[in-house]
Amino acid sequence: MLPNMPAVPAPVLVSMSPSILPRSPRAALSFSILALGAGMASSATPTAAPQPPVDPAAMHQLVDAVSLDVMSEASVNACEDAGAASFEQVRAAWAAWRDRHQLAKLGQVLKQTHQQMLRKPPAWEEITQPVRQRVLNDPAPDAACAALARDWQTAGMDATALYPRAGEAAAALVSAGLATTPQGLPVVDVPPRGPFIVPGQVEALHAQQDRGWSFLSQDQAQQKLGWVYVKGRVKRGDAEVFPFQLAQDQGDRVIGTPVYLKTRAAEGWVGREIVLRGLVTTLNSYSMTLENVALVTDTGGLTPSPLKLERWSRKPVMLRRVLSPAGKGVADKDVAAVVIFGKTGYDGMGWFEDVRFLLRDGSVYHRTHMPPDELNVAASRQLEPQQWGRWRQTPAGYEMQSQDADGKPRDDWQLERHYAVKPWPRDMRLDGRYTHATFSGSLMLGGVSSKRSLRFTRDGRFERSDSSFAGSGGMAATNGAVISASSQRDGSGSRSIAGGIAAGAGATSGVRTVDAGASRRGRYQLGGYALTLDFDDGHQERLLCFPVNDSQTTVYVDNSSYGLDK
Repeated sequence: MLPNMPAVPAPVLVSMSPSILPRSPRAALSFSILALGAGMASSATPTAAPQPPVDPAAMHQLVDAVSLDVMSEASVNACEDAGAASFEQVRAAWAAWRDRHQLAKLGQVLKQTHQQMLRKPPAWEEITQPVRQRVLNDPAPDAACAALARDWQTAGMDATALYPRAGEAAAALVSAGLATTPQGLPVVDVPPRGPFIVPGQVEALHAQQDRGWSFLSQDQAQQKLGWVYVKGRVKRGDAEVFPFQLAQDQGDRVIGTPVYLKTRAAEGWVGREIVLRGLVTTLNSYSMTLENVALVTDTGGLTPSPLKLERWSRKPVMLRRVLSPAGKGVADKDVAAVVIFGKTGYDGMGWFEDVRFLLRDGSVYHRTHMPPDELNVAASRQLEPQQWGRWRQTPAGYEMQSQDADGKPRDDWQLERHYAVKPWPRDMRLDGRYTHATFSGSLMLGGVSSKRSLRFTRDGRFERSDSSFAGSGGMAATNGAVISASSQRDGSGSRSIAGGIAAGAGATSGVRTVDAGASRRGRYQLGGYALTLDFDDGHQERLLCFPVNDSQTTVYVDNSSYGLDK
């Protein structure tokens, strides 16, 4: 059972000096768990009033404490995405703060309870997104992030004093059987000796082990490699199966293949660099899985492995960090050409397009998610040199040479199949509906088809719409089940319908929402390589856009080609 937090006067709402965290940290969660007594009172007599397992006031403090931790982590991640020079200090200060106040344990209990009662994880987006945007929108994010690191050391962020009954609530939830006692990583009891690897050496280990293996049991892994020691930083994973992973990073660089941890006990180590002992049950070209992991606290007998280390690459850079205000990026006179090439996927499914900007100084830019006049060339060259290269024109077409993370030539010159497109004349007008359609799945197993459309009129108006249809497929139909769902949104509202037949019974349900549609229609302007959409609800989007062919029956918008409906 968790120990009770010390009792102090009523908690004070948090206010951090950079004003990054909102004053009330409580998450917008569905806390029917505050009144769980009726559902948990199996031991009560039929006439006894059900007693809730947790005092509501204590439960609110638990929610606030965990919410504060979740918001703090969101601010740490935003500091990394903003490229703050103080990021590593911020991450270390947050990790020490949450450890000092047992916030990882409190979070584990609360999330378990929420999942058990509502069968889904808590939804934290309502509190994390505003915090994240405050960091990213700050004109001096490095100063704001540095202030965060200092604030975690102050009394104003003493979570134990702010929420003295949070531990009491967590202990009550465990006692009521709504959560299990949080377990940390087991510790290796005998100091190990031998080599340790880092994520940047997984590729070499994969090659050394004859291209690895897709899956081994723990017994087989013990026989294959025995105990393996891995040093890395604990980060959150992308999948429910592997909630944590070990990664290797330093400043703006990252290296290596992710090492997935098949354990949920690493919550308290998020953001920290540690050494783990484990069994390698999966080893392939894109990941390694470590099971039966334990923490190595005495690493004095371990030495670095001599395996070859991969090259460092740069961390992904947020697009906003390489953008300029409209018209302040690459001047029209400096654009030699915008080129495009499209092809089907490797499995014959899907259509993929690659657009590049060719500048007159002989450089080529690959990450074309904006009109050229919004590309901040200086910032991009500094932050993402791997997105740049060189180009030259030959009688056979365009040849290009890519760059590495340090801006050095990476490959030989390659003949590309791209061709140049033309910019829009100023104030060009279109007339018709242009659609981009996709399908994923199969006719037998079922799939989802979707359409995105833009309808333009000669008077300068546009309407955006999208629709999707999902079906259960032919295999389900042979077993007597036909299930489908569809949805559509346009300038007049949104509607959805779902239904099906199974075991001879059918049912249909539908929802229709009629709104002003102001967020999906408005006025448009074409010119150069840009499409500007001014929506009736007041917001604006400015997108990369150009005609793919001279007949203008296909236009490229944002990141896809749209064909004119016939």
